[in-house]
Amino acid sequence: MNRDPFILASGPPTRNAEMISRAFDIGWNGAVTKTICLNHEDMVEVAPRIHRVNNGLKNIELISPRSVEEWVEDVRFLKSKYPEKTVIASISAEAGNIAAWQKLALMMQDAGSDALELNFSCPHGLPEKNMGNTCSDIPEAAGLITKSVKQVSKIPVWVKLSPNVTSISYLAQVCVGNGADCITAINTVKGFAGVDIETGKPILSTYGGISGQTIKPIALKAVSEIASLVKCPVSAAGGISTWQDAVEFILLGASTVQICTEVMLSGYEIIHNLSQGLADYLGMNTLDNIRGTSLKYVTSFYKLDNTYKVISEIDFETCTKCEKCYISCRDAGYQAIDICYKIDKEKCTGCGLCSAVCPAECIKVTPVILRRANK
Repeated sequence: MNRDPFILASGPPTRNAEMISRAFDIGWNGAVTKTICLNHEDMVEVAPRIHRVNNGLKNIELISPRSVEEWVEDVRFLKSKYPEKTVIASISAEAGNIAAWQKLALMMQDAGSDALELNFSCPHGLPEKNMGNTCSDIPEAAGLITKSVKQVSKIPVWVKLSPNVTSISYLAQVCVGNGADCITAINTVKGFAGVDIETGKPILSTYGGISGQTIKPIALKAVSEIASLVKCPVSAAGGISTWQDAVEFILLGASTVQICTEVMLSGYEIIHNLSQGLADYLGMNTLDNIRGTSLKYVTSFYKLDNTYKVISEIDFETCTKCEKCYISCRDAGYQAIDICYKIDKEKCTGCGLCSAVCPAECIKVTPVILRRANK
């Protein structure tokens, strides 16, 4: 996947072989199955279970209700029809049931899976059964499961981690220390969809997984931290909807990028723009050459350069006089912009609020050297 790092993430778009097959025919080169478990009879869905939130979705969908045997047949079919495609089996079991993890691993390995992805991260439904996010909550359990699966597996073992923990980077180190071949980061962020203010009833009535563009900054943080600390590939997931998003994750160290929510919103066909956009961006370059090259610029707060500030400047040719910069600077900034959009350079501290709220993108910043030492 040196030129095409795109993989369908585990979720509704990878519900069965028929759907994955259609995705492969359209142009996807890899897919992670919907998560497979031994106690599939317990996975009884509620309806509705998906709700739109700002720039994303909230879901309370469970893992696959289909049997392991059905998934074995699906993987065999996919690898027979598409031997050049990558099929990764997502599996889950109770945190303390090592035998179940190993049984699932062996069954999906024997079916022909190219790799396994251990689901340590679903934030709803599964934790109540001592599955999913529970495995990320206890690093020692995550390490033991990873080590135990590696003992029986002859194929790569990926681990999908949760952002709903104190330190995802530490969790990644524990899993890699116990043999994980790749870290997938992140799964959905646990959240609440909202309340219908007319009825007073919560929307979907329980906590679930938030996904889509709204969680991209959380995923970028996780991927950059993990890539800086572990010596294994990182598969990015969370908020990726364009090829530009993918490039950002690759620059921060990702080897592959997984996409689910944008496919749910726009369909499998997005792969064409993703692949073409990335190819045009790379030109004669390669993913290996750009991977992780932005990590050297990521630093701690107290290592940031405070020997200069920036002064905002408004381009009046493109300014629409919407007053957003004036209002924001007046009520949440330093009162440096007047009603005529003149910037007081003595008052302006370069906070960036005016530029952030400008819909016309007509505000630029100019660095000004300060007479003080960097502290």
